[in-house]
Amino acid sequence: MPSRKHLGKMHETEKILAIGYSVRHIVCSGSRAGYEMYAADAFGDVDTKRCAKKYLPLNPLQLQADTPRIKEEISKVDGIIIASGFESADFGFLKVEDRGKILGNAPEKTKEVSNKAWLASRLDDLGIAHPLTYTGREIAEEKAKHLHYPVVAKPAYGGGGTANFFCNTENALIQCAKQLPEFLYQEYIKGKHASVSLISSKREAISICLNEQLIGLDSLYAPGPFVYCGNVSPFVTKFSERVCEIAEEIAMELGLVGSNGIDIVITDEGPFVIEVNPRFQGTLDTVELSTALNLVDTHVNAIRGDLLVERVKAKKYAAKAIAFAKQEGMVMGNLNLDRGWIVDIPEKGRIIKTGEPIATGIGIGDSREEAFVEAMKNVERIKAGVRYG
Repeated sequence: MPSRKHLGKMHETEKILAIGYSVRHIVCSGSRAGYEMYAADAFGDVDTKRCAKKYLPLNPLQLQADTPRIKEEISKVDGIIIASGFESADFGFLKVEDRGKILGNAPEKTKEVSNKAWLASRLDDLGIAHPLTYTGREIAEEKAKHLHYPVVAKPAYGGGGTANFFCNTENALIQCAKQLPEFLYQEYIKGKHASVSLISSKREAISICLNEQLIGLDSLYAPGPFVYCGNVSPFVTKFSERVCEIAEEIAMELGLVGSNGIDIVITDEGPFVIEVNPRFQGTLDTVELSTALNLVDTHVNAIRGDLLVERVKAKKYAAKAIAFAKQEGMVMGNLNLDRGWIVDIPEKGRIIKTGEPIATGIGIGDSREEAFVEAMKNVERIKAGVRYG
């Protein structure tokens, strides 16, 4: 991504390790802010390695079980940022002094808030609108009769929408609940998918940007109707102020710190909260381009008590669009030629399986349409760099 002026507080160089399923966005943001970044993830993209002082691969099939292997590296850094893929992880292997290095919500807090069943109950207590939610174990014929269809089935933990699917009838719901009792079953809320990116300290929470979410786009070969395909920042709606107020209330009530995200569906009647992501979100790219903030530095400063005192105004529209593989193929083109407008860059020769993300196209502009068109132009370049069959 093109460099931009670092607007955060000046600091001595610190060593920060980002751990997650994919940490390119965090590592490159931290590097731009002047931190010495280290990376541990399951992708090892070209731009991740370019921005990281050291890269440590994690096995995507046993992501959390693989983490203790980097225990020695954790002891060498000043801070740890835990990203997606570790919402329910046990970091009990960490030494007491290393737990104090975690920059963000404690693993126990992340696990609690990421549990969608727990969250639904907490939102009830707060009187905040959200989908009617049951666990598979709670589903019985009586409850199933009172639900409106379709119903969305999803894992209790995790994001990205890759494992989500519809139950279109009462019989289908009851059958799924028996087979997947640990899943959650939510009434489907029809509306515009959005998210709020916010920064929190122990004293206050501030919404940075309301973002449009791109979900399940056929033009990107999304492998499912709920799969996260990117986003556009900012998103303007008549409910923008209310949505930001809700996000800030949730962050403070749940005791969240640092960068957090609230996923929301906006209907004609108003916003419904879908889930809370107590960690860095995929919107980091577009939020930074739109607002000119460096989110990693803002995140670190917020945790240490130096929070922004007012909301930030968007200066540009920015879009990101994730291109997925329509079938198994090999990366043939050198996508690394353009440093900035294509990110999450796989190495040439890498095999991409059907439904896996290939790379991400970025676009900016003076309007939503202009930014999205530019992002999709880069998606076409990504597609052209893969040979199928």
